[in-house]
Amino acid sequence: MHNHTNKIQVIIVGAGTAGRLLVEDILGQSGSGLEIIGFVDDDVSKQNTSIGNIPVLGTLSDLPELVKKKNVEELIIALPSERGATIRSIVEKTTGLGLGYKILPRLSEILRQDFDKDYLQYVRRVRAEDLLGGEILKSDQDDIGDFAANQTIMITGAAGSIGSELSRQIVSYGAKRVVLYDWWENGIFELRNQIVENYPHAEVTYTIGDIKDRNRISEVMKNYNPDTVFHAAAYKHVPLMEENPTEAIKNNILGTKTVAEEAVKIGASKFVLVSTDKAVNPTNIMGATKRAAEQVIHMLAESQSKTTLCAVRFGNVINSNGSAIPFFEKQIETGGPVTVTHKDVTRYFMTIPEAVHLILQSWVMGENDDLFALDMGESIKIYDLARLLITINGYTPEEDIEIKIIGLRPGEKLYEEVLVQEEETNSTTVNKVFRTKNHHNFNKRQFIDRLEDLLVLIEGNKIDPKQIKEHMQELILTYTPAKN
Repeated sequence: MHNHTNKIQVIIVGAGTAGRLLVEDILGQSGSGLEIIGFVDDDVSKQNTSIGNIPVLGTLSDLPELVKKKNVEELIIALPSERGATIRSIVEKTTGLGLGYKILPRLSEILRQDFDKDYLQYVRRVRAEDLLGGEILKSDQDDIGDFAANQTIMITGAAGSIGSELSRQIVSYGAKRVVLYDWWENGIFELRNQIVENYPHAEVTYTIGDIKDRNRISEVMKNYNPDTVFHAAAYKHVPLMEENPTEAIKNNILGTKTVAEEAVKIGASKFVLVSTDKAVNPTNIMGATKRAAEQVIHMLAESQSKTTLCAVRFGNVINSNGSAIPFFEKQIETGGPVTVTHKDVTRYFMTIPEAVHLILQSWVMGENDDLFALDMGESIKIYDLARLLITINGYTPEEDIEIKIIGLRPGEKLYEEVLVQEEETNSTTVNKVFRTKNHHNFNKRQFIDRLEDLLVLIEGNKIDPKQIKEHMQELILTYTPAKN
């Protein structure tokens, strides 16, 4: 079969309501440049039928044969309630066939728009978040809005990937005042421009400062007396922190201790620590310092009753600063190779909005000493992710673009966990969000003494960086440095 129309030959994946309406829009627009060959759908009842004169040609498993037989050039995925594994499966089945991949946004994206007509205008290219993002139910907007309405809220690390999205969402919920705190001047400048443009009447304060500077933190908290403090500031890049362990300790442990203690001192109602799955049985300095930060919060939670202190732990965030996906995409743009550390290395992923969703839900329902974790579904091999990203960019993995294995970096695990062995979870009223108490058997007096000794050695420059791992192993008993 040859394409005599000069139109792009398209198969629509999904013959439900969204697919049907999308086809109506395409057929109604003579200038769309698309010719619809047919639908595929796994619904048995739809097989061998036609929808608006467009045939259902088979199931998803039939895609490779149909693409070759019908000279299909593009797939448009019209499954707005599906993400993650389903979208990956579609791309994996058709890798190497030179297709373009487009998608109709998920329902939660669509519902923010006036979406009565013209589905086609919302169709966009498949992105990494479609391959990896789960479908977390949207929080009740009214609940979070009501919770935020009369509060002054402070966010540390406000210019970072998570912090900036958290800042934008908190401002959008109409908090009484939002205090954004970060040392990164350029990041705060950009965030300020976005917020002023979109929320010109919001009461927002933009504050430059270091979380390790107790005087500055104290001054800001006394000036604005926040009801809630979100602590999103942290050093997070694993290889860099392996090379700069003293800075990781000062920032992630001492900085957390400083911000939390000052929040308790001024009588804040809630303090929420943004943590990471790398804190679980850590194999690197970054993860060990974040586990230490969780333990600091646990001890503070036990020792006072006015401020509710809790922590939120999640995995890798798609498209956050320095994450693998933007790095891979840059490598693809330049023709490769795409560099992967190990063929078997796996990671959990979530989108930035999903991560912020978890933080906000934890904030609303968090009780003292709670630790929240997300059921992040199945992990994905980074090698498979690289193949998928190459494919959705129109190339064939290993033929057009090489994937090069370069070896694990210092401190990296092959796989990651969300809970330590002793932690037991309970479900919450929020889908896929689980609660555990931030308890882990450790000698609190010994922890405090060892932390104080370590900080004295660091401040006095009396410790060889090579000895820091030994001291951190004494501080965090679950920390086992990776031997890469």
